[in-house]
Amino acid sequence: MSWKVAESHPLKDVDPRELRDKWENVAEDMALIPENNVRVYIEDGVVRIEVSEELYDCMAGI
Repeated sequence: MSWKVAESHPLKDVDPRELRDKWENVAEDMALIPENNVRVYIEDGVVRIEVSEELYDCMAGI
């Protein structure tokens, strides 16, 4: 599966759980399984939300 970065923020500025929940809700709204379409990475003080290419393409079409 191919992944795309949907959001990237300094960890000090955001709550990673809130971002994850937001994107999981988006995946559910698109009839996609959140666990298969959203992932969160935290490294070097940066939170990165990655979404599946399928979810990314759905959002690009809106």
